[in-house]
Amino acid sequence: MLEIVISYYWVMALIVFSVWFKIFWTDETTAKNDLSSWIVLMIGASFWVVVLPFANLELALKAYSINN
Repeated sequence: MLEIVISYYWVMALIVFSVWFKIFWTDETTAKNDLSSWIVLMIGASFWVVVLPFANLELALKAYSINN
C-alpha cells in the first residue's frame, strides 16, 4: 500500500514539474540559456515535493476540527 502511495506521489510531482516546465519554456520573457532560470525551476519543483504533505496535513487537520 505504501508503495502505491509513494508511486502516486512521484507521478504527481512529475506532472506538476511538467506543467511548470511547459510554462517556463513558452514564456518569452525568460532567458532559456540563463542558469539562474533553470535553478529557480529546479528549486521550485524540489520545494513542491516537500510542501505538499504539510499542506495536505493542514487541510486534513482543519477539516477534522470542523467536523468535531
